[in-house]
Amino acid sequence: MLNIIICEDNNYQREQIEIIIKDELKKLNLNMSIVLSTNTPENVITYLEKYKTNTFLYFLDVDLKSKVNGIELAKIIRKSDPMGYIVFVTSHAELTLLTFQYKVQAMDYIVKNNLNSMKDKISECINEAYNDYKNSNTIKTNSIQINAGNKIVYFNLDDILFFETTSKDHKIRIHTCEEQLEFYGTLKEIEKMVSSNYYKPHRSYLVNTKKIKIIDKDNFIIYMINGESCYVAARYLKGLLNKCSI
Repeated sequence: MLNIIICEDNNYQREQIEIIIKDELKKLNLNMSIVLSTNTPENVITYLEKYKTNTFLYFLDVDLKSKVNGIELAKIIRKSDPMGYIVFVTSHAELTLLTFQYKVQAMDYIVKNNLNSMKDKISECINEAYNDYKNSNTIKTNSIQINAGNKIVYFNLDDILFFETTSKDHKIRIHTCEEQLEFYGTLKEIEKMVSSNYYKPHRSYLVNTKKIKIIDKDNFIIYMINGESCYVAARYLKGLLNKCSI
C-alpha cells in the first residue's frame, strides 16, 4: 500500500496540509493514509530506516529550519526509497530550481500562496501517485528489479533468457532477446528473486528454461531461442533435462 509522509516545520501549515490530504483521501476513496507527519527531517530519516523497503508519497517543505533542508532530505530519501513520489510544498518557488542540481526527481512543486490551488495540486499528486503505484505494482508482479547505477530497471521474468557472471567481481550480465545489461550482484541473490522456471546449470549461469531451444548433451552447451549459448556442467545436465521436461 502507498502511504504518505509529511515534513513541514511550520505547525499550522503542516496541519493545513494534513487536513487537505485527509479530505482528499476520503473524497477519492483511496486506501492510503498519513503514516508520519513531522516538523523535523531527522524523524523522516529514522522512519525510513525502519521501513526502508516501502514506497511512500512525500510532501516536503523546502526550508525546514534545520541542518537538513527539504531538498537534502529528498536526496537522502532517494537512497532508501528510489521509487518514492516526492512533492515539494514551499513558500519559496525560486528554491525549486535546486532540485535539478540535487537530481532528486520531484513529482511536483506546490507553492503555498493559494489554499484552493494547494488543494487542487495535492489532489492531483495523490491521484497520480496512487495510479502510477498501482500500475507499476501490476507490472512488477512477474518482474525483477535491477539496480543499474543511477537507475532502477524492471525486466519481465518471462522475457529474460539468462543471467551470467562477468570477468568483473560481483558483476552480472542479463540477457534478453533485445538487450544486455550489466549490474552489480551475485547469481545467488538473483536465484532468490526469479520464478521456478529458472535453473542454474553452471556456476556462471542462471537460465530461463522456457527460453531454451536446444540442449547439446555431448558438448554440454545450451542454445537459447535467439541463438545465444551458455554452458551446462556435466553434474547439472540431468537436473536441467528433468527441469525442461516438466
